[in-house]
Amino acid sequence: MNRSLDELRQEAIKKLEKISGDPLREYMELFSLATGLSKTHALTNFFEVNSKRIEDLRLLETYISQRCTGVPLPYITGIEGFWKKEFRVTADTLIPRPETELLVELILSENKSKCLKVLDLGTGTGAIGISIAEERPNWKITATDISLFALRTAKINSRGLKNINFVQCFWLNSIGTSFDIIVSNPPYICDNDPHLKYLRYEPRLALEGGRDGLGPAREIIKTAKKNLVDKGRLYLEHGYDQKDDVTQILRQSDFCTIKSYKDFAGHDRVIKAHS
Repeated sequence: MNRSLDELRQEAIKKLEKISGDPLREYMELFSLATGLSKTHALTNFFEVNSKRIEDLRLLETYISQRCTGVPLPYITGIEGFWKKEFRVTADTLIPRPETELLVELILSENKSKCLKVLDLGTGTGAIGISIAEERPNWKITATDISLFALRTAKINSRGLKNINFVQCFWLNSIGTSFDIIVSNPPYICDNDPHLKYLRYEPRLALEGGRDGLGPAREIIKTAKKNLVDKGRLYLEHGYDQKDDVTQILRQSDFCTIKSYKDFAGHDRVIKAHS
């Protein structure tokens, strides 16, 4: 390793530019991960050269190579920010997306009761349920997932919280109680959608929603009313072009007061309906 730290940094950023919209930030995160030093240290040229540091820099080059092959940054660092917390992320969980924060924002802003019961279906990392649980310590949150590995990750992310519990089940199967709110960001990408090739590192189970992308939404809507209290609320995230279809499915199941919300990019993203 005869290159200077400055040369390594410039080479790395040039490589990351081909895949990242913010190569400097990603370099700083990978540098910190590989070396254990602060992110700001990545911008300096002060670096004590010894056998351990040489190994650290080799590890950094490995991380950069992984990123350049398309591995999402959170699957390398093992973390992703959502709402007010950094969540542990694994290959068994979907990476939490900023647009999904809309679900948390709506539930917190529209429901002011001191004690509510909330069911988070398909929790993955636990991002939705845990974020709500942290903001509303008097609420009782139940989070489910079909994947035992995802639930293990969610439980790690929930450490310190006493108002959330986790259940392994398929959507509403095995759920025998009623809730004030049911929320879900279900898989909603069509099985043959060409965008799936850009998501190849994320679990297909958390992405694919069947031929038209609406299979999970249908399953949830079909069975949700029996697990909602009278005038309970169902919040669903959906694809940008699925609002009308989801609305129709809700009406067919006799949901009422249906309202749609747009995400920060102006796309239809969330539907709320009353039982």
